[in-house]
Amino acid sequence: MTHISVSDRTPALELAPDDLEGGIEVASLIVMAGFAKTRTEARDLVGHGAVWIEEKQIRDPEHHVLSYAFDDGEILRLSAGAGRSATIQRVG
Repeated sequence: MTHISVSDRTPALELAPDDLEGGIEVASLIVMAGFAKTRTEARDLVGHGAVWIEEKQIRDPEHHVLSYAFDDGEILRLSAGAGRSATIQRVG
């Protein structure tokens, strides 16, 4: 589910553990955050080196975010292009 914070207009993606079973493709996250209209467009962003999760540049369009990334209750920051970012959090 996607929520947008009124204070900063940053999309916040809240994923249930079932959503993360087997991982979720970064292109899907980019579309969910509203940074691309299609998975193809999202994959192009990855291919152009415009996607980051935390401090790591994502260059593989097949990259999956796995459930264990949230083991410590972490909130991850997804960035795609200039000035666009979202938070990703596992809930439940």
